[in-house]
Amino acid sequence: MKKTILFLAVILSLVSCDQKNDKKLLPGSIGRFNELMLVVNHKEWEGKIGMELKKVLASSVLGLPQPEAQFAVTQIPHKGFNGFLKHNRNILTVEKNDKASFDIEYNVFSKPQVYAHIKGPDQQSIIKIIKENKDKIISVFKESDLKQVQKRLQKSSHKTQSINTFEKQGFTMKIPFDYNLIDDADNFLWFRKRIQDYGYKVNGSMNIIAYTLPLEVPFSQIKDSIVSIRDSIGKKHIPGATDGTYLITEAAYTPHIFDTKINSRNAYKTKGKWEVYNDFMAGPFVSYTIEDSKNKRLVVVEGFSYAPLVKKRDFMFELEAIIRSISIK
Repeated sequence: MKKTILFLAVILSLVSCDQKNDKKLLPGSIGRFNELMLVVNHKEWEGKIGMELKKVLASSVLGLPQPEAQFAVTQIPHKGFNGFLKHNRNILTVEKNDKASFDIEYNVFSKPQVYAHIKGPDQQSIIKIIKENKDKIISVFKESDLKQVQKRLQKSSHKTQSINTFEKQGFTMKIPFDYNLIDDADNFLWFRKRIQDYGYKVNGSMNIIAYTLPLEVPFSQIKDSIVSIRDSIGKKHIPGATDGTYLITEAAYTPHIFDTKINSRNAYKTKGKWEVYNDFMAGPFVSYTIEDSKNKRLVVVEGFSYAPLVKKRDFMFELEAIIRSISIK
């Protein structure tokens, strides 16, 4: 009898452990970042609901030279949503339901996975949910993708101890090995990754720069000086291909500047376009100007890419993932 009780106790404990670890047994998700599986029936997709969804999912990413959608979307009807399709990393479903809601689940069929649901009893209520949650619909997938890119970067990044600027200035980032060191002048750092894919006629680069500046005025006043600061840094540190050329902010395009936080610190996020003074090179950039009040300084980190004739959304997404891995001591 005691043996039977002991046996049952072991079985129950194993079942309990299986239930607790169920999420760990999920298969790995499929799909690249900035890709989205949209589960909605064709009738709704071709109608007013689809029009509203396209306004959100196909809205242009800010700061790029040519319009590029937020996501590469694959639409399928509910009856076709089965098998390996359920293992996609980013899934958004739209369906009729008695209660209107926007719900988010994580790691339902695979891991990592964001599984979001838009529900409503009729067309009008579903459209209302989409409009009310348009920013959240984008951000929940973008933030998840960003974290996954950062995890990948952490597996193969430069040792921070070997970089003078990191050691002298007291901040670090996870910069992958395929980015080569161009400049490390104690207070100015520049890494570059070559982009070469001759099948698509790509011959360009992705760049990360970082530097610090004294904070001599209230941080709220820095916003109006971001363009002039980056132009002065470009003139001093980032020369063009010929004498008298250097990187500046494109004069014909006003950058977008947002209040934000990075590592719980106040920051300004700037997205815009750069160009080379007295030359024809140009491209997009994203920068974070971060308040380091304890050390009375600004920490500025920027990513910019040069890739003529091809789309640049995913290049800039990787650069932002690197930037947001920053840690300030």
